This record gives sequence, structure tokens and C-alpha cells, in this order.
Amino acid sequence: MYEVAICDDSFMDGALLRDYISHYHKYHNIIRFHMFDSGEKLLQEMSSVRYSIIFMDIMMKGMDGEQTAEEIRKIDDSVVLVFYTGYAEPTMHSFEVQPFRFIKKNMPEEQRNRYIEDSLEKMVLVAEMPVIMAKRNGTSLFLKPDDIVYIEKYKKTTRAHISRSAQIRHHIKTIDSEETDIRIPQRLVRLYEMLRPHGFGWPHDSYIINFKYMMSCQNHEIVLEGCHDMIFRITRSKAAEFNHLKKEFLISKYRRETEK
Repeated sequence: MYEVAICDDSFMDGALLRDYISHYHKYHNIIRFHMFDSGEKLLQEMSSVRYSIIFMDIMMKGMDGEQTAEEIRKIDDSVVLVFYTGYAEPTMHSFEVQPFRFIKKNMPEEQRNRYIEDSLEKMVLVAEMPVIMAKRNGTSLFLKPDDIVYIEKYKKTTRAHISRSAQIRHHIKTIDSEETDIRIPQRLVRLYEMLRPHGFGWPHDSYIINFKYMMSCQNHEIVLEGCHDMIFRITRSKAAEFNHLKKEFLISKYRRETEK
């Protein structure tokens, strides 16, 4: 069951959005709606319900949508967040809380419906994504696939290298190398099985990489974002599968960008 929260101090606007979502028959009987007329009420309920997606108005009485979203991210940094608003324009603060979409209530019907459908599909995708349990200095970390740039074999386990945004979210410094030593107590082959459907390739026996962070791939050499001083090589035995997955990823990325 997907828990869908709608937070809007206009009862009519909230009910209208609920009707729009209800039109998608493939989600019938697998969605439960939670309606809120204030950010404060939504935050109170987040202690007992984990929402799959939150549609958030921005201009509300009391705590506005941006303030509420900031508090939401302190509680749950993976819930799909969608701003659904009448007149407010996005600000830099809006994007700091990582909204998936910014839907204007008065936008053309076709575009609005496409954004809503995209958001629901993202909700399903996030729900299906694995969570990787890791350790750093004895503290547990829970990593999403998008957090990980690459994973390498390290001693008898594996070690993850995570994105800059994930480092900030987990309060990890980059000055001290020990601060970024993130261990995963699973073998590389098992991690690849889990992450392959989520945009990962295995170019070499020693590491798997996230295609999302691939900046270039030429002459069997890969450069990853944030790892400019490193070259990741593609071995001959893994080239066929790796290149097939890379092609699939790039085609999928192109389709998503052209549909926006």
C-alpha cells in the first residue's frame, strides 16, 4: 500500500488533486490518502506513518510549504516530495529540499497530468529501490542507490564512495580520509545483483559503478563525477554486459529528458 499525503490549506484544491490522482486506475486499491490542511499536522503524523509521496502546497497559513519540507527532510530524506502550488514561484530554498516536481495548479491540463503521473511512477520506483546498510566509524548508514558513486572491493568486505550531496546529508567531512571510509559487509557480487536494476554496471572485478555519475567513457576507460584523478578501466571479460547496460541507461536517460 502506498501512503499518499496531500498538504493544502485549501480543502477544495486538496480534494481536486486527490481526484486527479484517483483517475489513474492502475493505482486503485493500492493507494491510501492522507489529507492535511497544515504543515504542522502533517509533521505530527510523520512519527507514526511513513509516506510514499507528499504533495505540498507552498503558500499556507502558519508554517508554509518550504518550511514544512525542510522539517520533512530531517525526518525522511527519501520520501518523494512534490510542490503543488497556485502562485508561488520556485526559489533556491525550494530546491534545497529536493522536490521531484514543481506543479502549478493553473498549468495546462496535459502538462499537469503528466507531472502527476511522473510523480506517482517515481513513488513506485523509490519504494522498489534497495537500501544498502553501511558502517562508518561504528555508525550505521542507510544508503540509497543514488547516494553511491562506486563500490570497490576492500580487504575482506567492500567500501562505498558516495556523492557530495550524500556526504552533506550524512554530515560526512571530506578532509579526513577516515571520515569517508564507508564499509559495506557484503560481497561485490551480491551488491551488483541488488544494484544492477538501478543503473549500476560492473566494468572490473574490483568495482561496480553508478552510471548516473559517469562523465565520460572512452577507450575502455571511465571517468566518474567527483573522481577526476581516477581512471576506472573496463576489462575485456566484462565489456559486453557493461556496454549493454550503459546503452540502456543512456537511452532511458534521454527519454526522461525529452519527456520533461
